[in-house]
Amino acid sequence: MNKNVFFQFSFYVSLSLLVLFAGKVFSQEGEAEPAENFQMDVYLTQEEALKLVFPKSDEIVTDEFIMTPEEKQHLEQLLKRRIFEDGFIVYIGKKNNEIQGYAIITEEIGKFHPFTFIVGVKPNGKISEVAVLVYRESRGGEIARKRFLHQFSGKSFKNSIRTNKDIINITGATMSVQYMCAGVRKVLGVINEYYLNGKREVNVKKQGNTLVKLNGDSTFNDKKMQSSEGVAHRNFNEEQSKRGDEASGKKLVKETRMIMGTFAEISTYSNDVKNAGAAIDAALNEMERMDALLSNYKKDSELSRVNREAAKAPVPCSEEFLEFIEQSLFFSELSGGAFDITVSPIVSLWGFFNEKGHIPSDEEINRLLPSVSYKNIEIKRNGDKKKPGTVFFKHISTQIDPGAIGKGYAVDKALNVLKKYGIDNACINLGGNIYVLGVSDGKDAWRVGIQHPRYKNEILGYLELKDEATATSGDYERFFEINGVRYSHIIDPRTGKPVNGTIAVTIIAPSGTDVDALSTSVYVLGQEKGLKYLREIPGAEALIACEKGGKIVLYATRGFNEKFTRVENEGKTDVTWHVVSAN
Repeated sequence: MNKNVFFQFSFYVSLSLLVLFAGKVFSQEGEAEPAENFQMDVYLTQEEALKLVFPKSDEIVTDEFIMTPEEKQHLEQLLKRRIFEDGFIVYIGKKNNEIQGYAIITEEIGKFHPFTFIVGVKPNGKISEVAVLVYRESRGGEIARKRFLHQFSGKSFKNSIRTNKDIINITGATMSVQYMCAGVRKVLGVINEYYLNGKREVNVKKQGNTLVKLNGDSTFNDKKMQSSEGVAHRNFNEEQSKRGDEASGKKLVKETRMIMGTFAEISTYSNDVKNAGAAIDAALNEMERMDALLSNYKKDSELSRVNREAAKAPVPCSEEFLEFIEQSLFFSELSGGAFDITVSPIVSLWGFFNEKGHIPSDEEINRLLPSVSYKNIEIKRNGDKKKPGTVFFKHISTQIDPGAIGKGYAVDKALNVLKKYGIDNACINLGGNIYVLGVSDGKDAWRVGIQHPRYKNEILGYLELKDEATATSGDYERFFEINGVRYSHIIDPRTGKPVNGTIAVTIIAPSGTDVDALSTSVYVLGQEKGLKYLREIPGAEALIACEKGGKIVLYATRGFNEKFTRVENEGKTDVTWHVVSAN
């Protein structure tokens, strides 16, 4: 095992983080999840779960590994399913330097929300324990009960683990049971393929990084689970990272939650693990607060209230909500309407919200287009700050959807919280909207990988960033195909039709709000107009991918190119590069 590997890897954060997983979330969000469906039940902390799985161990060490695209493809073939992880953190229980077993903490989605659970595996490959740490839905919670989970004990990767054959279903939790079975089999596959078959060398005579000494002393703040999810990181600078962290003694503190329908992950290196854990916890709480303010899935959010009432009469709103709307309107005005938070009625017309894509007629589009305009939003402020301002919709069918800016806005809010705690280095990732603060010791920058727009397991290269944000909009995120034509969920608000030609845009800019809004704006505007548009945004750089005659043509601004390192994808020669000036 690579000593201290858990705390000492350099980040390579893929913008395609959990694309497969997010696609599944989109499918379920299309069902218009009732607000009362979310009900988080915490059954175990991470430390309690590890003690349950390794009751006789005197120490638990960790081994984190990142799969190559080939390894991931091979694992998916073994499991006969897609997986969203690019790597895993494996916990190894030892007693007197003898391995007692292995465990992985992972997540799967039930009907709407993920549940977090641990799977313990004995050295002979059989399951010793399965336990749920966190369950987040109001139904199906029976899968967290011992009477259901004990069915997995004693099974190995040789078992098919079939619902209603190997594992008996329980009333009201069909989807949860199916995904629990899939998640258990996933863990068995990883342990069997890499540890029991000897592909990962575990040297028990040398102490690895001790995560938990089983005397109640935990390396982590046990109030919040430090999830292994969101591991789309790859080691480009592992040795450099080791040297820096060994010299400083800093440790990686990381936490992941499900926020705004995707994974939110914050990571930092710190000598003060307690303060870092508190800072991350507070920053994630702030993201959740933004979700509660801006969600159009939560009936009691301020946004939902505005969408219900603002076409009837002016609706009093909080100062924070008004500021968010004003920022959105700024980008709409600047882009000439290419960015517009009122586009959701047209997106719904094309079937993207219920994942039943169809091509509407021009008549249907033209009938709905008048409701889609940022100019339909009227904000009035009072001279007295103690009195709330109001929002009014000038069209009866106008609706606000913050999807193209809300995540970036939440990232900026989380960044402000981290700074209040004195955090000087961090990576904030909310569904691919990323801000990197400072750098961790021994490194010059954070590395952020850019996904190939047509090969999900490939990257075009990676950015090296410091105190900057980045985000990508692409037609591979949500789309449907009819007669060989791809229709993306990114709609031009001015025409009511999906954008053609542009297939992906990656933006670098000073803030999360900027990159979120700009990636959509430039995508809609296209290469030529998009580059002119960027001149209005100080510090903004872009990579614009277009598809022409079966070939991918990439246009990178000079500032982007200076921070980007290309990676050659073997056997894929369909990419042509152009470095251009935004001016």
